[in-house]
Amino acid sequence: MSEFQSRVVKALSWTAGGRIVSQVISMGFGIALARMLTPDDFGLIAMMMVFTGFAGLLTDVGLGSALVQRKDITELHYNTVFWTNLGLGAGLTGLILFFSPSIAAFYGREELAVVGYILSINFLLGAAALVPRQRLVKDLTFKVIALADLLGMIVAGISAIVMVKAGYGFWALAWQAVILRAVATLYIWGVARWVPALVFSKRALGELFGFSFYVFATRMIRYATQRADKLLAGRFLGGDAVGLLDKAQSMMLFPLQNVSHVMGSVMFPALSLIQNDRDHVRSVYMRCTQAIALLTFPMMAGMFAVAESFVFGVLGDQWGDLVGVLRILCIAGIATSIVTVTGSVYLSQGKAKLQFKVNLLTRPIALLGVAAGIPWGIEGIAVGATAATLINSAITLSVAGSLIGLPLRDLLGSLVKTLVAALLMGFVIVATEPMLSDLHALLRFFVQIFEGVLVYIILAVVLRIRAMKDVWQLLKDRRAAA
Repeated sequence: MSEFQSRVVKALSWTAGGRIVSQVISMGFGIALARMLTPDDFGLIAMMMVFTGFAGLLTDVGLGSALVQRKDITELHYNTVFWTNLGLGAGLTGLILFFSPSIAAFYGREELAVVGYILSINFLLGAAALVPRQRLVKDLTFKVIALADLLGMIVAGISAIVMVKAGYGFWALAWQAVILRAVATLYIWGVARWVPALVFSKRALGELFGFSFYVFATRMIRYATQRADKLLAGRFLGGDAVGLLDKAQSMMLFPLQNVSHVMGSVMFPALSLIQNDRDHVRSVYMRCTQAIALLTFPMMAGMFAVAESFVFGVLGDQWGDLVGVLRILCIAGIATSIVTVTGSVYLSQGKAKLQFKVNLLTRPIALLGVAAGIPWGIEGIAVGATAATLINSAITLSVAGSLIGLPLRDLLGSLVKTLVAALLMGFVIVATEPMLSDLHALLRFFVQIFEGVLVYIILAVVLRIRAMKDVWQLLKDRRAAA
């Protein structure tokens, strides 16, 4: 195994292991809090996070990605980015403090003002952690990042549950986000042992800004349209609708965060190392996409099939309206899971400007889909967003593939067997559900999960899906590299 493969395998194993454990723990805390709180409680936090998340993008402005992509990075670049981001973080904290009452008035919920005050702390924490975190990413040292996020998840989750039991209600959700970021930031600083110097260079900032501007602009456009559903739902449909939509998206994103985002976070620095070898980049990207589909396609099909038993058995009856929305978004999740990593192709090839142009086309389509669904309520928004996702996925995959000589038909053709296996698995679960009708919803959920895993493994073996060999080889390589 080459040095490049060894570093990538170690990065993937730590990122995947840490992310899976963190997300399982996060999901556990999320379920516990969902059973203790109401959709409106979650909706309040989601409504404010539309604005705080948008402002949070300004604490990076793409400079973090520029640090990873650029080969000739010096300490001057790191220090310049650190002080730039810290200034932006402080400014944004003040901005949210000032505008929180206006945001609360926009939604007609005065309690949102204090929620904004609490969440504004994250801007300073995020700005302080960016450079030491990106130094670790550039070196493919994901062990520290994985442990930092895991520790933050545990401390924040426990704190939130304690606060809810103490009667703080939705305030616990606001402080959970801040505590998670604070713990992760402190851990990274403690381990990274990087001390910024009091230096700043306009020239160094300018060298990074040419690349980072388009990364930042792309993120801003994507974020604005991705959060438009919550903004519009909160304004026209109320807190319960936002809470349902937010919970459905978090459930749908769970497998994506554990697989697609893990691959994407490692693929960007990895592909940047081999950016001049297009054939190698194409091979790595295609095999990673196939491995992602092997895991995410059955997760999405399975979530669609078990949605009812999951909602009523795990979350509780107060979340009953979530079933339909969750099933609709699972369709979008299949496409999203393989589109997520296209950003690694654009950025590793230094084509941030092209990615920005593609988003100028796709993001209005996404916004139109959400707006068109509003008259039909929360499920209408989900349908509109899903339709737009399918259209935009075809566009994004086509353009990204053209950079590395990979036609869309070739990529999709390599995923057909995996999709067929996932859909057949989902069909079997739905077809056998009447046989389990006498079981409690929670027990039925676990039985269906076991059934789905067993059926999918059998189908994957029968259909001889190539990605199974790649994943197995990856596990063997990780054991050899340990």
